[in-house]
Amino acid sequence: MAYDKIVERVILLRRFLPQLEQLTGWEFRARVYKGVLGLDYDWPKSIEELARMVDDSQLAEVFKLSPYRSYYSFRGHYYTVRGGELYLEDSWSEVKKAVWEAFRLNGIKVYALLKALMELGEAPFAAVAARASEILGSKFNPAHLLAQLRDRWEIVWESGAGRERSWTIPEEIRPVVEDFIKTVESKPIPRLSTRQAEDEFVRVLEMESEYNSYLGELLRERLDETIEFGRGFSVQGLVEYLVDLFGREIYFDELLTLAQQYSLTDTPVVTESGHRSMTTGFNLALFGEPGTGKTFATKDFIVGNESLGVLAHGLPGLNRYCGGMTPAMFIAIGEAYAGRRFNFIVTEFNDWFKHRGMVEPLKLALEGGVIAYETKTYRVGPYRFSSFFSVNYNTRVFERGYQVTVSDPNFNAIEDRMLCRLHRLTKEKYRELAESQKRLMLGVTTEKMARMAPRIRDHLTLVHAIQTGHPATRDFSPKRIILRESDLAAVTSAREAMLEAMGEFKVLPFSMRLERRAVQLASSLTLASYFNSDSEELAIDPDALRLAVRFYVEEAWIRAGERFDVKEVLRRLNLA
Repeated sequence: MAYDKIVERVILLRRFLPQLEQLTGWEFRARVYKGVLGLDYDWPKSIEELARMVDDSQLAEVFKLSPYRSYYSFRGHYYTVRGGELYLEDSWSEVKKAVWEAFRLNGIKVYALLKALMELGEAPFAAVAARASEILGSKFNPAHLLAQLRDRWEIVWESGAGRERSWTIPEEIRPVVEDFIKTVESKPIPRLSTRQAEDEFVRVLEMESEYNSYLGELLRERLDETIEFGRGFSVQGLVEYLVDLFGREIYFDELLTLAQQYSLTDTPVVTESGHRSMTTGFNLALFGEPGTGKTFATKDFIVGNESLGVLAHGLPGLNRYCGGMTPAMFIAIGEAYAGRRFNFIVTEFNDWFKHRGMVEPLKLALEGGVIAYETKTYRVGPYRFSSFFSVNYNTRVFERGYQVTVSDPNFNAIEDRMLCRLHRLTKEKYRELAESQKRLMLGVTTEKMARMAPRIRDHLTLVHAIQTGHPATRDFSPKRIILRESDLAAVTSAREAMLEAMGEFKVLPFSMRLERRAVQLASSLTLASYFNSDSEELAIDPDALRLAVRFYVEEAWIRAGERFDVKEVLRRLNLA
């Protein structure tokens, strides 16, 4: 039977007023039906009929007759019994919090134990232990954990005495536990090599739960509003919003980080003939001098920063901030993300290369390759890494060009696998950073974000859910991005204009991957226009293409040590 308010009333009545179903309970039934409900005839023939008949105020009066009201508790979606009193309020959020706290502290054993109890209904300890061990894949004595779940979190009950004791999950909270189990089982549970990975897997599931909760609320309460917003939203609208917040000198950093959030859909990019050229997903790096707003763009703007009054614009639950994490720790916990697509925010990427031997595994991670790592004391993997990175690292920036402060000579292999953006603190940028900081302190930026940030975040989340095939959005069909020859012609024109401007360069300081990143950027930005049409195919947005070609030219100019006239090239391409 589907769980609804009537079902919950039935559970509550059976627990607190069992006399209503007892053969000897005529006198008690008369007190309820005649004394409280005023029924001389046509008494309800069952608890179910009574549950449908009464309203909440009548139920509260009936409940007062319960001799068990001070002995039992009840934590339902519609009703709560606490301290012998009936409250018309929800307790499932409290139960959900308790389940996840137990899971965070005890790991996968909580899942195995709760799944066993859900399957068994009510069972003696030996049966529960046997089934939990079978689910876990190893022998497991759940006595201590059962006691914790009973005494600390009130998720399970124990009844009976001596050898007759049995364990069960209260009926009214079973839907919460069932949702938890579905979350754990929504994707294959990976085999984990280290305790760090086991602990991280708990965090992975918590983050996925956060995403699912946010999406569920959006679909229930804001779906039409989000689609309507999306019909009027576009790349140009996003640019105007960001320019209004930060100014024309620095808005592009936040544009890149939001584009990367859209790119996490890993949407297929196909030619008009149907050939799959690539997917949107890319790794992002902002590099340059300290204090130029890199961390703000990659972290604060995406996940929010309450102390600065900055609202989150990025995907809920899918951005893993890696502050203070070592690369060895990343490799260990990365196993918990196998088969999943998250974004790892690393604001001190330089520090990861103070450890020897990190370039090769990180290069594999950036390529979505198979990672295996072994030391004298432990072994990790092999596992395939399918998530992405958004990183910051510091460099020495000169009047022309820059010098990477990472000592590893192979670091350029890492840079080559990311979409990179240089931060140089010019006078113009300094003025805009100072003005942006002033607006933040005065609350001006926060007020503007309050109007737009939630809408952009909802739009981003809905697009992501549809494009990744989330079960809750099965009524929507994912879209493909169409790459036309004219789109590539724009990139080709930029390439030829730069090569001509470079003159006598004997060795090009950038690779073909830079052109690929430009196409991925244009494709990702196009997803901002997702609801502009009902077509299942998205042509690359002209504004997105212009922004991506401009990025390509400026990044090639930086890689070339700024040894050609970038303004002239942009002017020739009508991008100045």
